Amino acid sequence: MLYDITLIVIGFILVAKGGGLFVDSSIQIGRVLRIPRFVIGGTLVSLATTAPELITSVLASADGDTGMALGNAIGSCICNIGFIVGSIAVIMPFEVDRLDFAKRSAWMIAGAVLVVIFSWDLSMGRSYGAVLLVGAGAYLLWDLLGIARAWTGSGDGKVEEDGSERIGGVVGWFSLGGALILIGSKLLVESGQALAEALGVPSAIIGFSVIAIGTSVPEFVTGVTAARKGVPDLSLGNILGANILNLFLVVGLSGTITPLDLDPWYQWYAFPWLGLFFVAIVGVVLKNGVVRRANGIGLLLMYVLYAIGLVPIAIGVL
Repeated sequence: MLYDITLIVIGFILVAKGGGLFVDSSIQIGRVLRIPRFVIGGTLVSLATTAPELITSVLASADGDTGMALGNAIGSCICNIGFIVGSIAVIMPFEVDRLDFAKRSAWMIAGAVLVVIFSWDLSMGRSYGAVLLVGAGAYLLWDLLGIARAWTGSGDGKVEEDGSERIGGVVGWFSLGGALILIGSKLLVESGQALAEALGVPSAIIGFSVIAIGTSVPEFVTGVTAARKGVPDLSLGNILGANILNLFLVVGLSGTITPLDLDPWYQWYAFPWLGLFFVAIVGVVLKNGVVRRANGIGLLLMYVLYAIGLVPIAIGVL
């Protein structure tokens, strides 16, 4: 147990350092290429910070542990909105571009609706997983086209002066940050899983709690670091992009590898909470265009209630 705790501490350190490099290099990439930070957060950063969820769920699915594979993806979406966005708003309230947010949130909600529909009979076959993968490809293509429009529209398709000389070094730091996050997340997930399994907790609950939190550490560190640096809009773009990829790419690839089987409590507990968090953040942003500290506190309280509700499920009371 002491060995696992030590690895968890090392994992947090690696992820924290990687998150800092991610934010700095992403801001610099956006500045050099003249791409809005919100778009950078929804593409480059979200792709890299979602890698731990993707790797974890794919490995779990390949091992036949579909409960952990799906629990990790859905649990990470809930953690991203409740815990991470809530924490960021408490640190620094931030304004949001409603149009950009509306477009990305539409993708996020569509992904959630499809996952619920495809798994309504408590299973998800390979064909449904393939449909979600097509959705992931469509989202990434849409995102790339958006970057191209933002690039040409804001800078005539040109980088800043001397940008071509600087971009190579920035990409190097970005890659190093991604490597540190992946290594640190792997340590967090494996060590956290070992501790949780020693307690006899079902794999699906492990996926929704320990694994979901562990694989969401990159988003948390990146988001908090961005807020402290005064660019919280980067973190929200990252969160939305990560949730979209969790629902389409992570669930889709996991279901394509091994058909997913769900416990009944997914329908009456997990999915309703997922919808509640999505409605909360979308309602706040579209109504006010800003996420205030009070909203952050509300999201954190919701997440605490959600986490408390997992306890009786874990011990078999419900």
